[in-house]
Amino acid sequence: MHILTDFSQTKYQNAFTMAEVLITLGIIGIIAAMTLPGVFTDFRKRTTAEKLHQAYNFLQQTFVMAQNEYGDMRNWECNIIERACTPEEFAQLYIIPYLKDTEIKTYRALVNAGYKGYPKDLSGQTTMTGWRYYIRVKQGYLYMISYYDVLDGSRRVFNVAIDVNGPQAPNILGKDIFNMTYGYNISSKNHYKLQMYNYSNKSRYELLEEGCNKNSADNYCGAVIEMDGWQIKPDYPW
Repeated sequence: MHILTDFSQTKYQNAFTMAEVLITLGIIGIIAAMTLPGVFTDFRKRTTAEKLHQAYNFLQQTFVMAQNEYGDMRNWECNIIERACTPEEFAQLYIIPYLKDTEIKTYRALVNAGYKGYPKDLSGQTTMTGWRYYIRVKQGYLYMISYYDVLDGSRRVFNVAIDVNGPQAPNILGKDIFNMTYGYNISSKNHYKLQMYNYSNKSRYELLEEGCNKNSADNYCGAVIEMDGWQIKPDYPW
């Protein structure tokens, strides 16, 4: 009997009480609450950068094929101001025929593409309200084509904003929407290329200060991610 009594006492002493279990679970919950948001944010950043890189490469393939057929981009008729192509005409000539191995849908309004409103910038202001032509591919990317005419009136330049996850939230410029441009750059070596929007070859610091923060138009955010090796670094205005 004495041996059995000692064994029962030892077994009881080594067991956890309900209070101890609840305290342990509470501590685990607190740690999880503190760490999981950071883990989720890091995952979103990594996924966003990867999708942007993929969407960028996908569009670059169409650019190469279009140049093979139409020659150097500086000679494309849509870029000549007298021809004055619309974004839809530009897309039909130089993008859509070269979107290989995918399914596409085109739209003339964001609402038709499933958006509930216009995108916002990092400051929370509504943006990108001008007319665009939209192409969505089965990978989920939405390409938004627009244009502007250079100041001397000699050329029309076409831009493409990429929404890496289509109409899904957050629909924020700099978070899931990033700007590319067809060709305009003050550097002659970059002048006629499809590239992330950085027409004056600004440094990373200048990009963040002048065009990728909560007080700017956020046009340069994609160029920052590209410059960082297709990563979203800690100082990026996420």
